Amino acid sequence: MKKVAFIITKSEVGGAQTWVRDQIKLFDGEIEPIIITNQQGWLSESLPDVQCVYVPKIESRFSITALLAIIKTIKLNKIDIVIASSANAGLYSRLAKVFTRFRCVYVSHGWSCLYNGGLMKVVFTRVERLLSLLTDTIWCVSQRDYELAEKSLHISSSRLSLARNAIFVHPIKNCSKNHQDTSNKLHLLAVGRLAHPKRFDLLINAVKDLENVKLTIVGDGPNRERLHHYNFDNVHFLGEIKGFNDYQSYDAFILISDSEGLPMSALEAGINQLPMILSDVGGCHELIDTTNPNGILVSNTVIDIVNAIEQLISIKSEFKKNAKIKSNDFDIKEYKSLYKKIIFG
Repeated sequence: MKKVAFIITKSEVGGAQTWVRDQIKLFDGEIEPIIITNQQGWLSESLPDVQCVYVPKIESRFSITALLAIIKTIKLNKIDIVIASSANAGLYSRLAKVFTRFRCVYVSHGWSCLYNGGLMKVVFTRVERLLSLLTDTIWCVSQRDYELAEKSLHISSSRLSLARNAIFVHPIKNCSKNHQDTSNKLHLLAVGRLAHPKRFDLLINAVKDLENVKLTIVGDGPNRERLHHYNFDNVHFLGEIKGFNDYQSYDAFILISDSEGLPMSALEAGINQLPMILSDVGGCHELIDTTNPNGILVSNTVIDIVNAIEQLISIKSEFKKNAKIKSNDFDIKEYKSLYKKIIFG
């Protein structure tokens, strides 16, 4: 049985952390997993039987202490495969390969060096291209990420793999009378960290004057206090809810963001048969069927978001019907053989 280390910068709730949890569950009994992350948190608590090694300085852009701790962990545990799921984790895992042998898989959940590089974008993209030479395969979770890796980062296709994100199917719950179809209002759900690159500020500004729309936000993060100052009757904050799966209590899902890979929260909404309104960034367009639309893509402007909400309200039943059909495309078990090929080579 192969020993596989999953390295991720933070253990808090998030899309990349959900991805790690689901991979470990998917290959239960087929791998011996270990998690390397910053501290105890949502991820370690979600997998209490999995060994965790905490390296607090992994949060630093670069720390010799963190690098040495990761190398030591890989050697002591005789790790065969390392799967890195964040930019920092990708840096440390690939530098570690200079000092010890293992199969290195870097998972791109959206190219932060392109989206968030700012003035350092050119430097970060060159670093990413150099690091690709130390990587056995770079796992792109969306077609868009794959194209960016080839065309913008100029990474050789021989080092790229493409396998879309997917999630476990959960039993569909009965719709809650508290939210769905009890009034003429559209009950929108947004799930995510209250932090960049999510644009909850823009979303709230779009819905605040829509009397027939109620927005519920699930999540926590550094922007919580600022966002809570938006005091509108139709916007409700539920905070972080561990293991949230109450998607079926709402009419539709909305995600407004400046950058994404292939968002796990949108996949959760999709598999729960919810119509979606998504920012047209990253791989979000891959979740929307343009022929039989299960949702709407928007630019990040108030007017575009408002228009999308009004369009969804006008033909809600049609979007709902298409969302139910599309939900079959998001089952992780259908992708297991492809994932296995990428992980094991």
